[in-house]
Amino acid sequence: MRVLIVDDNVELAENVAELLADEGHQVFVASSGPSAIALMMNDPVCMDAALLDVRMDGMDGVELLAELKTRCPKMLFVMMTAFSRDDRLAQARELGAVDILAKPFAPNVLFEALQAA
Repeated sequence: MRVLIVDDNVELAENVAELLADEGHQVFVASSGPSAIALMMNDPVCMDAALLDVRMDGMDGVELLAELKTRCPKMLFVMMTAFSRDDRLAQARELGAVDILAKPFAPNVLFEALQAA
């Protein structure tokens, strides 16, 4: 599975990427919405799934989800957040996010969320 991870917490993104790579996934990491879009523009094949941080400076994860959904409507979207009460979570679900992971999350929770892809 090709998975895009977008989080401004580079250490967390790298840890998640390592977990997924160890499971045999092809992983791409971006630290912001604009860098994720640039990465997607350079790759003509849509990712299978995207893990998006809800709160990021500039373009947040919900805005990024909306943008990526227009480019790759079949992509599975999973949101990540450290804020359990975030008004953006309802918007993410409305746009098609299949799961919301509360940071920090256990590896098995991550793998279960991606099984929907």
